Amino acid sequence: MVESLMELPPNNIEQILSKLPIKSIVACRCACKTLLNLTSSSNPHFTALHSSNASQNLIIQFGRYCPYTLSNSVHLLDAQLDLNPGSSVEKLPPSPLFELPDWAEKLGNFALVNACNGLLFFAAKFVLAQHCSLVCNPITKEYVRVPEVIYQKTTTSGLWLGFSPNSRVYKVLRIYTYNHSPGPGVIAAHIHDVGSNSWRDVVSTPLDNIYWNNSYAFINGIGYWICQYDSRLNRPPANFIVFFDFESEIFGKIDAPPGFDECRLENRYFMNIGIVGDLLCLIDSTETLEIWVLNKCGEWLKQFSSVEALKKPLFQFFGAVKNPRIGTMLRPLQLLSSGEILMDLNSRNLVCCDMKKENSFRLIDLHMDSSSTLVTFVPSFVSLKDALMGN
Repeated sequence: MVESLMELPPNNIEQILSKLPIKSIVACRCACKTLLNLTSSSNPHFTALHSSNASQNLIIQFGRYCPYTLSNSVHLLDAQLDLNPGSSVEKLPPSPLFELPDWAEKLGNFALVNACNGLLFFAAKFVLAQHCSLVCNPITKEYVRVPEVIYQKTTTSGLWLGFSPNSRVYKVLRIYTYNHSPGPGVIAAHIHDVGSNSWRDVVSTPLDNIYWNNSYAFINGIGYWICQYDSRLNRPPANFIVFFDFESEIFGKIDAPPGFDECRLENRYFMNIGIVGDLLCLIDSTETLEIWVLNKCGEWLKQFSSVEALKKPLFQFFGAVKNPRIGTMLRPLQLLSSGEILMDLNSRNLVCCDMKKENSFRLIDLHMDSSSTLVTFVPSFVSLKDALMGN
């Protein structure tokens, strides 16, 4: 009879560890060298097992004005475990998972942009030094620096990480405007294959200019953005949602859900997109709270609607209803095992909504400020080198 875990065959131990929450695996790695070696990125059997069992988590980069002052690092949050009623997540900050290298920290404003297939993408958003950026695996603590963007007379609108599922290549997309006089700038795009040394032009032309702060979602090799008013081009957006296929490197567009009239579309600042399950999800909080999903056939389906929701105290506290200019911005994050949908509220707190009940909401205060960044993340023990080689 086996009296301890360590007496089991290594393959059995790997099976058990691969099914644990990522926080528990990280804790086990600190227990002894045997567990550290079994869960190493150099162990292909464990990495494959974990990839098949990995669940979605949250990654937080706290803003510079948060009480924890941890803006140089990112933190892991297990939404299924840490956000249950009575949990201590509101009292204690999550432990740091990955700290930015010194050179990135010195640049300042080196921010988390997005997550993609187990990797995180950081960029110096508002630093004019060619927009330095890096791609990292926070689990294995590895990172690779993306070549600097050095193009004269161009202004970067935004950078995002994506993945080509067929060619199995990670790519960084750059949207920019080419400045010339007279007249407005010309919108164009560059692409970088992560691990290479250069950028190249994207033949397909962006259908609208997209900025760092545009709501972004990625799934199945495609990145999506909600188009906002373009102050640089001094015109309203021509499209509702635009997308970029990282495999074919072609831009496209998606129309608004049925019933979205011109007046409603003018307030799209209060609309956000995300991925819930494996579907693109849209939350509209302009006047009523509505949750829509885009099904596999490309049709918008309304999942939730509440006229009274935005009048609840938890939303009024952040300025909604009392001051419409402030509004309530809700971004979909993930579907919890409880059936609730988890949402980001004004980049400061989390809200859980039971879509089966019209006025069932739960607030989780993480003490974030408006400069904090929160993204969904599926952890991976695959080494960064292997990931960039398509393994």
